[in-house]
Amino acid sequence: MTTKKPCAAFDFRLAEMRAIAIKTSMTWFLWVNILFSLFLLGRRYFSTVDTLTAPLNPAGLLETMMVIDLTLSAGVLFILRMAPLQNASWLRSLAKGVVVGISLCWSVCFYVLIASGDMRLIFPFAALLLFTALISLYFDPKVLLSFIAPVWLTILVTSLFYPSNLTVLNALLWILLAGMIESGRRILNSWFILALRREQENADLIQQLGQLASKDPLTGIANRRTFETRMDQEIISHQREGTEFGLIMLDVDHFKLYNDYYGHQGGDRCLMMIARVLESATRDNHGVVGRFGGEEFIVLLPDPGQLQSTAAAIASTLQSQAQAHALSPVNPLVTVSQGLATWEVGQTAQSVIARADKALYSAKQQGRNRWVQA
Repeated sequence: MTTKKPCAAFDFRLAEMRAIAIKTSMTWFLWVNILFSLFLLGRRYFSTVDTLTAPLNPAGLLETMMVIDLTLSAGVLFILRMAPLQNASWLRSLAKGVVVGISLCWSVCFYVLIASGDMRLIFPFAALLLFTALISLYFDPKVLLSFIAPVWLTILVTSLFYPSNLTVLNALLWILLAGMIESGRRILNSWFILALRREQENADLIQQLGQLASKDPLTGIANRRTFETRMDQEIISHQREGTEFGLIMLDVDHFKLYNDYYGHQGGDRCLMMIARVLESATRDNHGVVGRFGGEEFIVLLPDPGQLQSTAAAIASTLQSQAQAHALSPVNPLVTVSQGLATWEVGQTAQSVIARADKALYSAKQQGRNRWVQA
């Protein structure tokens, strides 16, 4: 038997959807309570005298509870409709609190009906109310129980005090009703959880696909398209602030010779190592690292004053890796050539990349394993 692993994102989504659901379903729940309250208040005006039982005892208590129920339901409906901030947390707290209040009103009503011997309305009304609560509140067991428990306990305890009203058939009906409500709650809640879980899985999949689309599949750093998008964002930001940023273009020295000697798998491992070196060397200055294509990498630095120190840190960190490059005419270890450029207000992304690329070409022309600033 497999169990679902805890997921913070799913738990947060579940709590969020329960908060939204209780506010949404509360409207229907309150309208049903209003209709039921109006029916009980007016039933003696629409019934013949022969169909009525003895006067309710205590006199006026049922009507009082129905008026309170009407006031609570109508008041909360008005507040939910007119609240300026519909997502406010206090609205959800109000909805949960009114469920308890309405439940207590109905509990008193059922007490009056049982005490007065008027048993005809108890089972159908209780069943309709409990199923209404089930449909409205199944997604939150605690809130659902806060409505069901007072009504259920009141009917049970009051029936015990008035044993003439408790028959075997009635007991079986209440047991059957309890089983139907609990089984219905489990089924509806399982569908609710399943739908949310599927939604969360789809959201996770979309996020993963988005990450895969934005990252280089080999090195895990930003791919060229993502890097260019980030550059456009930086240009807009720095253009607005009137500040500059730096750019470094890097190329692995004699990478074709490395591939020929160590094979393509060795070359892939070398590129992954370069990516880790760039991330390590730019972590403190919040640089953005990307793979521009093949053995060419690019780094964006928010502060152009850190260009040369970052270039030195890249060369130093790479040197400490001591990755052998047997066929390199420059150095027996893997090295990189770097071209540095500064973006200035008014320039385009293409122009600063072209300047960095030209500086990189100059570094190669001057013997590689060095950096040149445009």
